[in-house]
Amino acid sequence: MKTLLFVYNTDSGVLQALRDYSAGTAVGSRTDICPLCAITHSPVGMKKEWKRFIKDLGVPSRFLDRNAFSSEFGNHKTTFPVVLVQEGTGLAVFISTEELNRCRDLNDLILLMKERL
Repeated sequence: MKTLLFVYNTDSGVLQALRDYSAGTAVGSRTDICPLCAITHSPVGMKKEWKRFIKDLGVPSRFLDRNAFSSEFGNHKTTFPVVLVQEGTGLAVFISTEELNRCRDLNDLILLMKERL
């Protein structure tokens, strides 16, 4: 069975998440934070529209930060953020870092996801 892995360019932890969010809104620019986080999350968590889209996909999905990904798939080289497809022990790029960086908003990401599915 295939699973989508959404890997954020963040480290785990609530404090890190708050730091990332504030860096992108209060003191920095959008480029200072993970673009996948910036378009799929608000200060209070995952956006409802994104959560609903993921639920309705009918494809198992996991959400990992880069250190959790590295702990689980240490030998896999990739850039972050990235969306991967996992099938068994194999991983393939579903949406690249460059493509995620080009998404301006959640609608762009959803359209890209629909094109690939």
